[in-house]
Amino acid sequence: MPQIYEPQGKAREYSPLALNHIKGCDYGCLYCYVPKMISIYNKNYFHYIVDLRIDLKSIELSAKKFEGCGKQILLNFISDPYNRQITHQTRDVLKILNKYNHLVAILTKAGEKVLNDLDVFKAFGNRIKIGSTLTFDNEHDSRYYEHGAAIPVERIEMLKSLKREGIKTWVSFEPVIIPKQTIHLIELASFVDHVKIGKLNNYKNIDKRIDWSKFLNDAVNVCRKNRIKFYIKSDLQKYNSGTILSKNEIDQDYLNLKPDKKLQDELF
Repeated sequence: MPQIYEPQGKAREYSPLALNHIKGCDYGCLYCYVPKMISIYNKNYFHYIVDLRIDLKSIELSAKKFEGCGKQILLNFISDPYNRQITHQTRDVLKILNKYNHLVAILTKAGEKVLNDLDVFKAFGNRIKIGSTLTFDNEHDSRYYEHGAAIPVERIEMLKSLKREGIKTWVSFEPVIIPKQTIHLIELASFVDHVKIGKLNNYKNIDKRIDWSKFLNDAVNVCRKNRIKFYIKSDLQKYNSGTILSKNEIDQDYLNLKPDKKLQDELF
């Protein structure tokens, strides 16, 4: 039964609450951590088959239970809310969450299909933000590592469209596989409301060949030059060797949506 829950460990850096309303993803990202993670508990789980059966009754009960909690809920840690199979499913869940006045964050690698739910996003007002994971700055690399996802330029254009419509936008820069490309992407996405920056962990030893201290310093400099609000994830913070970071920039809750409108205005 899908329920709102408090994520643990590294996932907690993205949001204080989460809801995994669907299982499986058809984007086929080579670096995806989900198949390995879930297979520990379920040997029969096959991540690349999307299960679109959604228990809306259970989700509504959970949404009602958490009504008034004042904490951001992220969709979705074990799938993409707008993978290729999704039509109305995420839209239905969003309507329930809006009914109970929840704060919602979305993270997706989809492109223009996200805009089909623009009317639902607008119904949330300032209680929603839409984010995209950006990993590569070109179609070739993206097609290789994340062949089912929208190409980077389409994701960026989707975010620009939402920004023009007054929707809060953000970007997750994780995993970082080619640091130079991520720095370029931060420049390209400088129009968003904020970014979260991480690194690459345990993928074919690529992470061991990267100078993470230099990457952190370069990323912070680009963010500050473009006046981008940012959070440096804890795995990357460990490699800091002299870059001055404010208390907010290493606070996992700094950029989460909050119920107090004054605080929201300060952040965004």
